[in-house]
Amino acid sequence: MKPMRPLLAALLALTSFGAQAAGMATHAAMADFGRDALDDGPLKTILTAHRPALLAGAIHPDGGYGSGAAFPEDREMAERAHWGDFSIQFMAYLRESGCSGELKTALVKRPAIGLIDLAALSDRCGQLIAYAFGNADNGLTDETWDAQFEPEVRRRGEDPNPAVFLAQLPLSLPGPLKDALTQLFAATPMNAIEYAMDMVNIAERKLVLDAPTLVFPPSNDLVAVFARNRPEQGVTVAMVERAQVVSRAAVQAESLAALVEQVRVRRQMPWAAANYYTAPGGVVQSGYAVAGMYRQLWDLLTGDPAQPLAPTVVGSYPGHGALDVQLDPAHDGWTQHRWLHVFFSASMDAASLEQSGAICLFDPDGRRVGGVIEPGSWSRDYAHTVKFRLNETLKPNARYTAVVTSKVKDYRGLALERPYSFSFTTARATAP
Repeated sequence: MKPMRPLLAALLALTSFGAQAAGMATHAAMADFGRDALDDGPLKTILTAHRPALLAGAIHPDGGYGSGAAFPEDREMAERAHWGDFSIQFMAYLRESGCSGELKTALVKRPAIGLIDLAALSDRCGQLIAYAFGNADNGLTDETWDAQFEPEVRRRGEDPNPAVFLAQLPLSLPGPLKDALTQLFAATPMNAIEYAMDMVNIAERKLVLDAPTLVFPPSNDLVAVFARNRPEQGVTVAMVERAQVVSRAAVQAESLAALVEQVRVRRQMPWAAANYYTAPGGVVQSGYAVAGMYRQLWDLLTGDPAQPLAPTVVGSYPGHGALDVQLDPAHDGWTQHRWLHVFFSASMDAASLEQSGAICLFDPDGRRVGGVIEPGSWSRDYAHTVKFRLNETLKPNARYTAVVTSKVKDYRGLALERPYSFSFTTARATAP
C-alpha cells in the first residue's frame, strides 16, 4: 500500500459516516471501563489479555455504517450486530465451536479464586470471546448514551455543528453562506454529538485506539455468527472485512481530527466536553451497566443452562438519589425531552415490560403516576432498555419512587432477580 493510501482511506471513511455511526472512541472507552469494573476473575483476565480484540468489537459494528455508504447491505449487517439477539447467538456459537471446551480446560480446579490458564486458550478463542463482549457493549451503550446524555446536551442548547463555532468568531458571515455551511456540516459526522465527544475523549483519555493495534478475529467465524442469527442477510467475508477496513480508517481519521477538533468542541460545547465522562449516560455510568451485561453473557457462555443467571437492573435514569431532575410528559419526538428509563443486564421480553404494573412510578403521597411503558430504544425486541413516558407533569421539588417488579422477564422468560426501586427528587419550580 502506498504511503498516501491509509490517509486517503481514513478521510474517505470519516466523510462517509452518518451521525449514527460516530462515537467509536467513546464506545471503546465504555467497553474498557466495563472490563475494568469487573471483579478479578477469568472473564476480566481474558478481556485484559485480548484487549485489542475487545476494543475492535466495540468499534466494528459502526464500521459497517461507513462501508454501507457504498455497499447498502453492509449497513443492515451493522444494524443487526447492535442488538441482543446477535450477542446471544455469538455466545451459542462460542459454546458449540470448540471455545467452550478450551475454556473448561483453561479454568483451573480452583475457580472460586478466579484463576484461568491462558496458555490453554487459543488466540482464536480468546480473540473471539473478547470481540463478542466488545460488540455487545456497542448496542447497550447506544441505548444508555442516547437515552440520557444526548437529550441533556440538546436541552442545554449545545450544538456540535462547526457552523456554530464559526458564528462565534469575530467575523461576520453572510446569511446565505452561514446557512450553506450549516447544511454542509449537517451531512457529516461533525454534526454529531458522538463525534464531538470522541474528539475530547481521544485528546483527554488517550485510550489506545491506534488502528494497527485493533485485532479482529477470523472473518469466517464472524460470518458464521451472522448466519446463525439472520441467515437471510447473507453476510459474507467481504462484507465483514469492508467494515473492518473502514473501522481502522475511521479510527485513524478521528485520531488525526482530534488534534485540532478538541479545541473547537471544548469552546463550542463546554458542558458536554466537561461532563461526557461522568454525566448520566456517560462513560462511567454506561461502563458500569456494561459490566453487568458482561456478567450475564459470561454466565450464558460458561454457566449451567439448568441454572441460568436471572437478569438484573444495571442502571436507571434518573439514578437513585438524583436531585434537580427534569422529566417531561410525552411529546412527539425524543430529542428535546427525557423520560424515566431502566436498563437491564439481558435482552428483555417486550411483552413482559408492557404489562400493567411491570414498572410503576409513585408520587410523594404514594399515588401512581400515569404513563406509557415502551420497551427498547429503537427496536422493540432484544433491547436492554425500557422507558416510561409520562402523561402528566411531575410536581416540582418532590421525591418520586420508581419500582421495577418481578413481572419483568428476559427473552428466556426468566423473571428479574429481585424487585428494584430507585428514588429521585424533581427540580424546583422556575420563577415566572
